[in-house]
Amino acid sequence: MPQFNFYFIVLLTLLVVSACSFFNPQLPKRDISLVSSNQRSPVEVHLVQHAMGQTLVPVHPQRVVVIQEFLVQIPLALGVKLVGAPSPSLTLQGLGSDYQHLGIEDIGAPFSPTNLEKIMTLKPDLILGTIDENRDNYNLLSHIAPTVLVKMRNSADWKEPFISAANALGKTETAKRVIDKYHARLSEFKEKMGSRLKKTQVSVVQLTTRLIRATTKSSFSGVILEDAGLIRPPSQNLDEIGTRKKGGSPVNYRVSPEVLSQIDGDVLFILLHGFKDVSESNSVLHQLMAEPLWSKLNVVRRGKIHIVDEYCWLCGSYLSVNRVLDDLFTYLVKG
Repeated sequence: MPQFNFYFIVLLTLLVVSACSFFNPQLPKRDISLVSSNQRSPVEVHLVQHAMGQTLVPVHPQRVVVIQEFLVQIPLALGVKLVGAPSPSLTLQGLGSDYQHLGIEDIGAPFSPTNLEKIMTLKPDLILGTIDENRDNYNLLSHIAPTVLVKMRNSADWKEPFISAANALGKTETAKRVIDKYHARLSEFKEKMGSRLKKTQVSVVQLTTRLIRATTKSSFSGVILEDAGLIRPPSQNLDEIGTRKKGGSPVNYRVSPEVLSQIDGDVLFILLHGFKDVSESNSVLHQLMAEPLWSKLNVVRRGKIHIVDEYCWLCGSYLSVNRVLDDLFTYLVKG
């Protein structure tokens, strides 16, 4: 169906639904039952405050669609049924086979325009997204299903949107327990590290086919490492502003082979990005190891170099956070 015709149909639907919407924002806040023509029993709803205002949402949504990859892990971590997500085979990579067979429909690539037609076919009872990417589509999305848009300051910010999305999912108390578990794991890690905690410099780099990028404390994994009480090499102990001053993105900057000392530390975690297969990544790793300054790095002499899952260390939510903590326990506590 041509895109123009589809949007015309959606707008026509918007006019009809507006006249008899079951999700009227003027309704009282709690204890309201909604009955649709397809339902025999009432649906309990609650009023959710979010970045676009307020929306009446089912207290226990059964068919959730997430339209930003950074939010995909939140319903899963809270035990809520997820029926649609952007490229789930990619957004759930590195989390293990338990998450690969959940029957989540693909609504398109993470950075492509939102596929409204596909979302409609999934008949969601809640749509979750972020405000920066969906402000313009909010009215259309809201007439497919109740839509909640959360704020994300950056890709490193996982706790605030986690709580906001959990509120929309009716799982606020569960979310608080999940974050308590996070802090409990951090406390356990710090206790087991003991005096080594403040003596271990942790370096993180992203390796691509052409570039070496030092990942700073403003990144997703950088926030976790800081929460864990670990120290970073001076060249990576940078916030977003400091990272940008290095000529990079908000979370990393390019390191040339002439200044490899900037990736040195007591332990080095390498994230492999954009390789088509293991053979190609191995070839680039060997090129890095052939650099004259590589063998002079303290971390190379110590043999404390570990390749970890790129996606989990770069972005996500609680599920990725747990994978990063797993790696810290494996390579720093046990290693």
